[in-house]
Amino acid sequence: MPAKGRTTATKPQALEREDILNPHAISTLSAGAVNAMSAVGAAVIKKNKAALDNNADWFWHMFAKCEAKAARIAEEAAGDPAACGDATFIETYARQLPKLMASALDARDKALKAK
Repeated sequence: MPAKGRTTATKPQALEREDILNPHAISTLSAGAVNAMSAVGAAVIKKNKAALDNNADWFWHMFAKCEAKAARIAEEAAGDPAACGDATFIETYARQLPKLMASALDARDKALKAK
């Protein structure tokens, strides 16, 4: 009998996952930036309460993906030499998270209507 290749389950690295915030990047933020992220996140959740009530599992999964993507975009913007650090991070994050979540909700609505 031919030998089968042995596979092992490996834990994906945080950078490979699109729904996990980079812990190192978050640890470098100021407390004010983290508080602003929390406030923006709470506002997005409150605005989309109906979607949360309809399908909580899907909502939290998409929220985590959108939050991580918004943080990556904001981190890149804050790293620009002409940027103002945390202020640029907060501004970019606050602009991106609602847009990303709205587009995810729209895509889901279109997919459900297409069925």
